[in-house]
Amino acid sequence: MDGILLMAYGTPKNISDVERYYTEILRGSKPSEAQLEKLKKRYAAIGGSSPLLEITRSQAEKLQKLADSRMVKAKVYFGMKYSDPHITDAIKKAMGDSVSRLFCIPVAPFYSHISTGSYFDRVKAAADECGYSGELVFVNSWHDEPYLAEAWIERLEETEIDKSWTMLFTAHSLPLSDADDLSVYRRQLIYASNSVEKLFGCKWSLSFQSAADVPGKWIGPSAAWQIEGLAKNGVKKLVIIPIGFVSDNLETMYDAGIEYTGLCEKLGIEARMPKMPNDSDGIIKALYWAYKKAAGK
Repeated sequence: MDGILLMAYGTPKNISDVERYYTEILRGSKPSEAQLEKLKKRYAAIGGSSPLLEITRSQAEKLQKLADSRMVKAKVYFGMKYSDPHITDAIKKAMGDSVSRLFCIPVAPFYSHISTGSYFDRVKAAADECGYSGELVFVNSWHDEPYLAEAWIERLEETEIDKSWTMLFTAHSLPLSDADDLSVYRRQLIYASNSVEKLFGCKWSLSFQSAADVPGKWIGPSAAWQIEGLAKNGVKKLVIIPIGFVSDNLETMYDAGIEYTGLCEKLGIEARMPKMPNDSDGIIKALYWAYKKAAGK
């Protein structure tokens, strides 16, 4: 029997869980007081935690229902990278269900070695730890699934924009290094952004958000820099689209939803931001077809 493992980053349960969560991200090293307080303030601003866990659980449940309705014999699991239930927990469940092939799909649709690849490394380590002997199939990307674009288009239609608006697509920034060819990541984001924009006919650009406050160069341009540049060029109406994400999380709710919309207000730009696709029918269908293609079915 096949298994489908959906994987997401994770989220603290509440403010008191932020230190544990941050320490796990830092691989056992405790964050400094300044780092911890900064992250706590960001989570406090969105209510203490993000709904990422609940959304990922719902995605898994809806994907299971879709597979069942189409008579596809596959069991759907979900695991988080840095919070419960962990990826290891999902693999243990798959072993208990005698899953012989496990299709591993990060809920983020775009591939890079440092981000998506790290989920696959986590799966390999967990499989070794648990003694899982089944086949592991890694779905690198599902950025070109038509249902992904349709899910975003549906959300954007709710914002009631027209050609007078400018679209700013954003994705998570990543560190530049010789070990990761981020041109693949950028090309996939451009493909998805173009697939969404072509229905609306707006001017658009791609930017990057949520770079970590650590030394080194990160892929750009940054969303804040781009917004400031658009303001200087006379843009008055901007729709911010976190295309690099699927679900509500800290980066979409705080960085895009609070910081960037606040910056727009300060610069005299009217800003709108669509709801995230989350567990919409389009996202579930996109995940389903990502599995089907990987399975050769």
